[in-house]
Amino acid sequence: MPLKIYTHSDCLQHRLYPFFAEKPERLLSVQAVFNEMALPIVTPAPVDPDTLRRIHDEDYIGAIKDLSLKPGPLRIISGFTNPYVQWYTHVSRGSYRAALQAAGAAVHAVSDVMNDSCRRAFCAVRPPGHHAGPRHGEGFCLFNNVAAGAVQALSEGAHKVAIIDFDRHHGNGTQDIVEQRLNSSGQILFVSSYQQGCKYDHNHDRAVNQGWISDSVLTIPVPEGSAYDYLDKAYRHQVIPALHDFKPDIILLSAGFDMHKSDPLSSIRLEAQDYHSLTSLIAGAADDVCGGRIVSVMEGGYDLKALAECTRFHLQALAPQGGYGKFRRNFRPSI
Repeated sequence: MPLKIYTHSDCLQHRLYPFFAEKPERLLSVQAVFNEMALPIVTPAPVDPDTLRRIHDEDYIGAIKDLSLKPGPLRIISGFTNPYVQWYTHVSRGSYRAALQAAGAAVHAVSDVMNDSCRRAFCAVRPPGHHAGPRHGEGFCLFNNVAAGAVQALSEGAHKVAIIDFDRHHGNGTQDIVEQRLNSSGQILFVSSYQQGCKYDHNHDRAVNQGWISDSVLTIPVPEGSAYDYLDKAYRHQVIPALHDFKPDIILLSAGFDMHKSDPLSSIRLEAQDYHSLTSLIAGAADDVCGGRIVSVMEGGYDLKALAECTRFHLQALAPQGGYGKFRRNFRPSI
C-alpha cells in the first residue's frame, strides 16, 4: 500500500477562539481531498504517555490535561495566566484528547511505514505541533506531533531520522526538542524553511554557516514576497544534498501549507501546484536514501480553499502514479 491517511475525529474537538484562523474546518477541508482520492484511512490510538514524556516535561503535559478539565470560564482565565501555554494557544475541553490523538497519528504512521505496512503516510491532524517545545506550548500547538514520530522511528530501529519543516513559520519547538532531548548521538537532522523574520525563529544570535545553525540544524529563511523559484533553488542546493549526506532511514515532514499566496498569515507567494514540486523533490530524495519512506504531518495552512488545493497536490506527489483511486467519500466527521 503506497500511501495511507491517519486521522481521528477527536481532532475536531480542539477549539480556539471564534475569530482564530486555526479551526476545525481546516481538518474538514483536507478530509474532503483524501476522500475524493479514495486513500485508505487509519484511525490511530492516542500517543503513549512514555513517548510523550520523551519530548515534553511531565509538568507541561499535566498542565494541558488540567486546563482541559476546568470549567469553561475558569479554563479561559487560567489559559491567560498559565506559564506553560501562550495565551492565544487556547486549551478547550477537547484539546487534550485531540492533542493525544494528533501525536498518536504520527506515532502510528511512523510505525506502519517502518514496518512496511505502507511506504508513505499523511497525518491529517490538529492541533498542529511544531511550535510546542519541551515545556511550553505556543502558536496553536500543544504536543509536538512530528517529534513524537521521531521518537517512534528511533524505537523501531531507525538509526537516523530527518525532519523537514516547510511551514511558513519556523519549527522552533521541534528544534528545541531535537537539540535538548533527542539528538545527543546525532541521530536527527532538522531542516526548517520559513518566512524570513518569523517571530518563532530564535536563532538570530547563533552563528550561521550557509543556514547551518549546528551540524544537525539547517535553516532556510525565505524573504517576504518570494515565489517558488527561491524555495526550489534552496532545496535543490542545500536540503536535498544534506539528505543525501545524512542518509536517514525515514523522512518526517512538518507539512505547513501557509506559504500559499492566499494564506492570511503569509507573505510568501507560492501557488498550490508548487507543493507538488516541493514534495516531489523530497520524495525523489527519499527514494534514493531511505526506500521512499516518508511520514507527513499537517501543520499550518489557514485559507480553507488554498489548504485543500495544496494538500491535494502534496498527496498526489506522495502517492506513486496510480496510487490513489476514483472518487469515494468514506469519512464523515461532524464538528
